[in-house]
Amino acid sequence: MTDQRSSPSARAPELAGAADPAGGNGGEVVCQTCGDVATSMRVLSVEPAESLALCLDQDERRRTVDTGLLDAVLPGDTLLVHAGTALLREAR
Repeated sequence: MTDQRSSPSARAPELAGAADPAGGNGGEVVCQTCGDVATSMRVLSVEPAESLALCLDQDERRRTVDTGLLDAVLPGDTLLVHAGTALLREAR
């Protein structure tokens, strides 16, 4: 008996590649692990001791984001956020 979970052909098509250039997922980069999409968020305030920032997403919703992977984050910065974690700061 084989474990189909480890077979690349057994994975769902939307998770098989990071992005579908043919437009199957709108050209967005999709996480292969969870299927979530990274989004840009604007920093409203920062709690540096906690490595957290209060951010505004593209739908104007406030979200708490873990900033522990980045150097100093400042209000007004735009972050690329995936699964509640800031992965990088977009150009200032």
